[in-house]
Amino acid sequence: MNKAAIIVAVSMLLSRVLGIFREMLLAHAAGVSLEKNALDLAFMIPDILNHVVSTGFLSIIFIPIFTGYKVAGDEEKSWKFFSNVLNTFGMILLVLVVPAFIFMPELLTLLTTSGASAELLERATYYGRIILPGQIFIFVGSILVAVQHTRKQFLIPSLTGLIYNVAIVGGGLLGILLGKYSGVNYGLEGFAWGVPVGAFIGFFALQIFGAKRGGVKYELIMQPTHPDIVRYFKMMLPMSLGVGSMFGLEFIIRSFGSSFGGSGISSLNYAYRVMYTLVAVFGFSVSVTSYPDMARLVKEGQIKELNEKIWKSLSRMFCILIPAVVAVWALSFPAVRILFERGAFQRETTEAITEILRWYLPVSLGLCLQAVLVRSFYAAERMWLPTLLNTGIFAATIPAYILLSEPLGIKSVPIVGATGALLQVISMIFMWARKNGTDGMKNALLNMARALVAFGIMIGAALGLDHVTGEFVRSTSLVVLVIYSCAAGVVLLCVTLFIQKLLGSKDAGDILNELLGKVLRKLKLKK
Repeated sequence: MNKAAIIVAVSMLLSRVLGIFREMLLAHAAGVSLEKNALDLAFMIPDILNHVVSTGFLSIIFIPIFTGYKVAGDEEKSWKFFSNVLNTFGMILLVLVVPAFIFMPELLTLLTTSGASAELLERATYYGRIILPGQIFIFVGSILVAVQHTRKQFLIPSLTGLIYNVAIVGGGLLGILLGKYSGVNYGLEGFAWGVPVGAFIGFFALQIFGAKRGGVKYELIMQPTHPDIVRYFKMMLPMSLGVGSMFGLEFIIRSFGSSFGGSGISSLNYAYRVMYTLVAVFGFSVSVTSYPDMARLVKEGQIKELNEKIWKSLSRMFCILIPAVVAVWALSFPAVRILFERGAFQRETTEAITEILRWYLPVSLGLCLQAVLVRSFYAAERMWLPTLLNTGIFAATIPAYILLSEPLGIKSVPIVGATGALLQVISMIFMWARKNGTDGMKNALLNMARALVAFGIMIGAALGLDHVTGEFVRSTSLVVLVIYSCAAGVVLLCVTLFIQKLLGSKDAGDILNELLGKVLRKLKLKK
C-alpha cells in the first residue's frame, strides 16, 4: 500500500475498532433484545434517504466532473460546480427529510416483513427520528471530503468515521451512566443521539476546516438547470435507483431479520459488522485512494495504464485479504466471545453469531473486489452498467431469501448474500474486460486463483484447529483467549501467505519480504 492508502486503511481500522467497541457496549447493554433490534431498524429510513441522493457515492460522481475542470485548468468553474451541487442537492435532501420524519412509522411498516411487531416499529420510529437529521451533515461533509480527495488530501477526510463512532460511543456511555443514577436505561437513546452529534462534528465542522485548508471557494448559487447539474443528476440517477451490494445487504438484514424471531435483526447485524471490518480496511482503503488516479487516467485517455493499475490493486489486495479472512474464520468464536460476551449477551448468542459470521465472511471477498471494480466504471462515467448488473442480481436473489429462509433459517441471509456478491463481481470483471481490454488481468486472476487455493487449504486447517481447541476457547479466561487469538492470527496470516508464495504468487512473496524486513529492522538486525 502507498502512504495515502495506509492513512485511509489505518483510519478505517481505528473507525471499525470503535464501531466494534460500539457494538460491544450495545451487546452489554441490550444483547439481542427488542430495543437493539429497534435501534438497528431505525437506520433504515435515513440510509434510504442517503441512497436516494447518493451520499455514499458523492465522491464517485463529483470527482470526475471536478477533476475535468482541474485538468482543463479552469479553477473558477470547478468551484462554481462545487457550490451548485452542494446547494441544489442539499435542498433536495432537506425536502425529503421532513416528510420522512413525519411518516416514518408508515414507511417502516411498508418496508419490513410481517414479523415486525407494533412495539418494534414504535421504538424504531422513536430512534429513527433522532438519527435522521444527521444525514444532512453527512451529505455536506461527503462533498467536502470529495473536494479534499481531488487534491490528494486524505488525512482529515479519513477522520470522519473515527469521530462519528467516538460520538456514538460517547453518547452510549453517557446514556448508560445516566441510567445508573436515575434508574432509567438511557443507553440506547444515548447511542441514537450520538449519530447527529458525530455527523455534525466529523462530517460537517471538521471537513469545513479541512476543505478551507485546501482552498475551497463557496458561492451561494443554485442553478438546477445548469448543464453540470444535469450531467451530475444523470450520473447520480442510476445510483439512486439501483441497489448496491452494501445497501442491499443491510436492507435485507433490516427487512427480513425480524422473520427469524426477536433476535434476528441484531444477530445478523453483529455478525455483519465484524465482517464489514475486513471490507473497510482492505476494500475501501484501496478503492478510495485509487479512485482520483483512475479518474485522471480516464480523462487523459490512458486506458492501458488504467487497466494495469486496477488489476495490480486487485491482485495485491486479494493476496492479503485471503489470509485475513482465514484468520477471522478460524478465530470466529474467540472473536465473538472477546468482543461481545458479557452483560445481556450470553454464551448461547455467541455460538449463534459465530456460525452466522462464518457464513458472512465469503461476502467480504466479493465486497472488497467490488469496491475497486465499481469505481473503475464510475471513473469512466459508466454509471448505468454496474448499477444494472448489481441491481439485477440483487433482485434475482430476493426469491432465494424467501425460499431458503425456512430450510436454512437465519443462515440463508449470509449464504444468499455471498452468492449474490460474488456473481456481481464476476459479471463486472467480464463486462470491464469486454469493453476495455485485459491488460494486467491474466496475472492478477492467476494470483487470485492461487490465493483461493491457499484459502481452501487453510479452511481445512482451520476446521482442524477449531476441533482441537474447541473446549479451550470456550472455557479459558478472556486474557488468555486474547493472547491465544493474537498469536494464532499471526501464524494463520503468515502460513496462508507462505502457501500462496509456494503456489507462485509474486504478490505474496513481496508482502512476506516487506513484513520480514520490517521485523528485522525493529530488531535492529537490518538497516
